[in-house]
Amino acid sequence: MELKSRKNKDLCRRLVQEWIGEASKDPGILYQVKLTDRGNTEVPMVSSGDLGVKIGLSRRQAARVLPSMCRGELDQILEMMRSEGLVTPGATAQNMNHINKLKLFLLRAKKNPALLKRIPMHGRKIQVTRFIHEFPEYEFPTIFTKSAFNRSSRVSYEYFHSVFAPEVVNELKKAGLCDEIFTASNRKPRSEPANNTFKETRDGIDISSVSEFETLCKKPFDSVYFLFALGARGVSSLSAIEQYRTTAQFVESFLRSQGMDGSETVREVLSDYLAVKFRAYLENLIAAKDISPTYGSTQVSNLLRSLQRFSELVGAEHFDFIKASGFKVMGRTTEKYQPYSRTEREVIAGALEKDMRRVWEQYSSVYEPTQSGQTFVVETKSGLQIDGSLCTKENLRWFFDHKLGSKPFRLSELIGSEAQSNEKLFRSGFEQYRWRYSDEQMTLSQLYDSWGVPRNPYREDIFAFYMRLVQVTGMNPMSALDLEVDSFEPKHPATLKPCLRYWKERSSGAKEMHLDIFSSEITWLSASQASKISEIIERVKALTKNLRDSLPEDHENKNLLFIAEAKPPQALGTVLRFYSSGYDKYRNIFETRYINELTDSDTGEMVSIVATRFRASMVSEMIEAGVSVREIQLMMGHSSIKTTLSYLDRMDFNKQSRQMILEKLEMIYNNAWVPQEKDKLPEKEKDHGEVIFKTPLGGCANIFNPPDFIKNSASYDGGACSNFNKCLSCENVIITTSHLPDLFALLRDYRVAWKNGSVAATPYGSVIRENIEILELILGDESEFQKSELEKAERLSRYIDSAVMIDGAAV
Repeated sequence: MELKSRKNKDLCRRLVQEWIGEASKDPGILYQVKLTDRGNTEVPMVSSGDLGVKIGLSRRQAARVLPSMCRGELDQILEMMRSEGLVTPGATAQNMNHINKLKLFLLRAKKNPALLKRIPMHGRKIQVTRFIHEFPEYEFPTIFTKSAFNRSSRVSYEYFHSVFAPEVVNELKKAGLCDEIFTASNRKPRSEPANNTFKETRDGIDISSVSEFETLCKKPFDSVYFLFALGARGVSSLSAIEQYRTTAQFVESFLRSQGMDGSETVREVLSDYLAVKFRAYLENLIAAKDISPTYGSTQVSNLLRSLQRFSELVGAEHFDFIKASGFKVMGRTTEKYQPYSRTEREVIAGALEKDMRRVWEQYSSVYEPTQSGQTFVVETKSGLQIDGSLCTKENLRWFFDHKLGSKPFRLSELIGSEAQSNEKLFRSGFEQYRWRYSDEQMTLSQLYDSWGVPRNPYREDIFAFYMRLVQVTGMNPMSALDLEVDSFEPKHPATLKPCLRYWKERSSGAKEMHLDIFSSEITWLSASQASKISEIIERVKALTKNLRDSLPEDHENKNLLFIAEAKPPQALGTVLRFYSSGYDKYRNIFETRYINELTDSDTGEMVSIVATRFRASMVSEMIEAGVSVREIQLMMGHSSIKTTLSYLDRMDFNKQSRQMILEKLEMIYNNAWVPQEKDKLPEKEKDHGEVIFKTPLGGCANIFNPPDFIKNSASYDGGACSNFNKCLSCENVIITTSHLPDLFALLRDYRVAWKNGSVAATPYGSVIRENIEILELILGDESEFQKSELEKAERLSRYIDSAVMIDGAAV
């Protein structure tokens, strides 16, 4: 608008004075005022253009009019900022603006702890780059990072690291959001000064056998000292070597607490349970806050590596030790192979499903324009003007729906548009709204989201779909990241079963994951698994359709399943894969939104989502269900079973194993404890025909009551029958159609073994021949099963890799 008349000049001064009145009531408004060095003054002055936008003028008009008409008011605003501590002596205006943004953030964070939760921390330090990206609404500059540092920004850079960052840590402590981070001053065993003796020992130790190791141990606890000197040979940096020396001190303190004086033999000190007991010792120190979980995990790791090095010495062939796991850190486990419990899996699945429904409803629902509200643009003699008092959220939406046609735009699209276009008027009204309602510092994109305006999905919207697919399939997270839109096949041409095609870079390349090869007893591995995956993929394809259609055919992300639009203001409008360097940011957003749903009702602790643990969790559930290692190998896509066994060895099954062993011991005890009632015992146990045990060849009606020819054999010990190679000739065997494919495969392999091997010459030859005859009777022309059932079973048996087992050995 043109300010030519005296009346309009008075209006301009009145708007500035009203703004000053608002700032007097709410000093937080002053933190958003920008300063400039363009004036001919020794100290920075208030940017009239920026202030003009806040009161409803255009930047150009305000820069021309305010310095001459409102000089006194501008000086008054500067004094108010100086009283508030917003004018830093000796700093440029640009540095002051940067510092004041940080002060504004601290001011709001003290009132709203939710802001503190979003701050990305690593130990006691702010992750600067992630911090800048996490709060785009504050428009923090990159000069806070070391890579972007320059001399002109030195003052604001030093303020961030010497004042702002420590203040953030203090606020986190006050809010109870920051655990005590372990520092060197807390570490009691590190109180003595470091010396080069341990490093010299580590460099000079040259042994290859246990006997040579024992000759070195002459002083108390030398076995501990030399154990870690041996383990430290696997690292090269001075800091890592020092960690091994410190761990040796911890282990010595632990052994002393166990009553040892150092005179014990090497075998007594290095017992099988050393790592497990040492972990329990560290757990008490963590509970007392003497050490941190991170540091405790490091100590356990150093001990395990040292014990492993000792086990490689000559003479240590029979040395074995039980491995211990690390500790949980900041709600996330350091053990990426630790499986989730059943309750935790259900909690995570519920939260992921809820977010998937939320995102799907947001994108599939039809946007309804509002009918309530009014325009905030007032027409005067001099032109259109923004009435700040009418810039409410309701009126902004009315203007968006009725003046902009419900079509969202980006601020970058306003370049070159007319000064009084509806888009620019909307932006001015939006700025007025942000100024008047400073507590709601949302971006334009967030404002659209609050109204439910349709848009392309961001990475945080895709998070739940990606994690749910990884949870359901147990896929390697990186392999799932590379899935393409046509990766899912409802019916594989060979097996007629659903499968996922994916790429595994660390292996031989293309892989196929069959989704229905397991027993339906594991519900999320049965046919419902394929149904859920199909639903996830179809919805992701629908969500990303517009985004995908906008890409050229040769774009690298055109066929990727998990893609998203970059969130403003970074890389505006760019189409990205779900993540390239990690999903921590999107996990934090998700966990903050669903903190209640992710709380375990049994323990009261929040369950954090770690993609690598889903794979371990699926294997855990398969083991609980009795799935064979071969099937686990097929599901995981391992070319060698050794890889599968190595993977299982790395998994944290200690707790699960102990629970299963306890249950079996209780069952054995209960079965063994029988009152002596000789007269009341029945002569023969009643057989009700229930299938109480499954063998490789069929179902057993009563495994504890085998026929007489088994009871009379020399191998029978009076307990449960274990002669599984004689099941086919047993009267207790129950064979159904589900067993037929395995029996056909077994018959095929029996015939091959009989024809090509030397089985006939072994003591088991008669057993093999007998089983072949029985199988031919069951599966041949005289079979009791229908011909169609036999044909189907024979066809399915072609994909079963059976092995002829005799006394646990394959022939």
